[in-house]
Amino acid sequence: MNRRIAAGIIAVAMVITGGCTSRAGKKTQGAKKASTGTYKAADYVTLGDYKGVEVSLTKAYKTDDAAVKDYEQTLISNAGGFIKDSTKTKVEKDSIVNVDYKGMKDGKAFDGGTATDVTIDVSGNKDASSGTGYIDGFTDGLVGAEVGSKVDSKVTFPKDYQATDLAGKEVTFQFTVNYICKKADIDSVDKAFLKKNFNVETKDAFYDYAKKKLAENNKSEKTSKTRQLVMKAVLKNCRVNGYPKGLLTKRTENLKDQYMTQNGITKKQWKTFLKQYGTTEEEFDKKIKETVKKNVKTELVFTAIADKEGISLDKTGFNSYIKSLATDGQDAVQVYKKYGSTATEGKDYLQMIYRVNKALEYCVEKATVKEK
Repeated sequence: MNRRIAAGIIAVAMVITGGCTSRAGKKTQGAKKASTGTYKAADYVTLGDYKGVEVSLTKAYKTDDAAVKDYEQTLISNAGGFIKDSTKTKVEKDSIVNVDYKGMKDGKAFDGGTATDVTIDVSGNKDASSGTGYIDGFTDGLVGAEVGSKVDSKVTFPKDYQATDLAGKEVTFQFTVNYICKKADIDSVDKAFLKKNFNVETKDAFYDYAKKKLAENNKSEKTSKTRQLVMKAVLKNCRVNGYPKGLLTKRTENLKDQYMTQNGITKKQWKTFLKQYGTTEEEFDKKIKETVKKNVKTELVFTAIADKEGISLDKTGFNSYIKSLATDGQDAVQVYKKYGSTATEGKDYLQMIYRVNKALEYCVEKATVKEK
């Protein structure tokens, strides 16, 4: 299966292992009631050891001088990784070039066809920073162009292109060649690059910035890795004996709908979209069912732990959790609708996931973590 498709499925499901904003372990009377209105997790789970599991972190989280300098280069690469090469004035087949472009169809600019300050890998026909590929022939017209010039490039969209108004159509991309690029490193970046990308003006200030960000990144990565290892250990010690009737099917339908919604795909466009990325509906369904089964196992085990330990759903923490899932100013109801066919269904699901995360945090707090 195409890696982007597979990664997208996992990304949609990541709410299951996302962190909560309040600490686990808070108990309340009545928490050992049924896990949901339709089933009780303990009926499907045999709990093994989940308190005091031992896990080992094998990566060294360093912040010494060498580590900071390596991280400086990582930050520079993540910021685009390229700067202006004033010695080059003409686009060659293997050039990295910064451009502005506008896509025109029948003499008019079309939606999604315009961009500025884009760094393009000409030979790879892709975005030099993200690696995202372009349609065949997109960069052909740039070869031989002079810096500062404007060139047109005619291309034809594939007949099965996702945007039906462009599928099979010939368009013209109008390019403005801003400059030829070269790979950036700590020796070649200038004040303007540092100010634009990191809001610092000197290399000494950038070093301090990188050191602080590395420490934050190490802490976040260490926390995330610990959670993953503890979750894996707990799941290994517990057994799921079956699944509530209809739950796997319902989760599969919701996850598929969620994936399509987040990618702006209609059911009519679905097969064409999958074909465009080199996979089939059968392969997609197989992958999504694998993901759902793994997720539901996690849900059942940690819900059973939450029930047994009396871990509650606290309103303040849950509201903060919902805010962390919101994008573009969404309110709570809009967030709920992203995770269920109705707002009520989505809210029920996220309340369950919130308790799952709190139960995982509880297990992390009780775990023995060793660093090698």
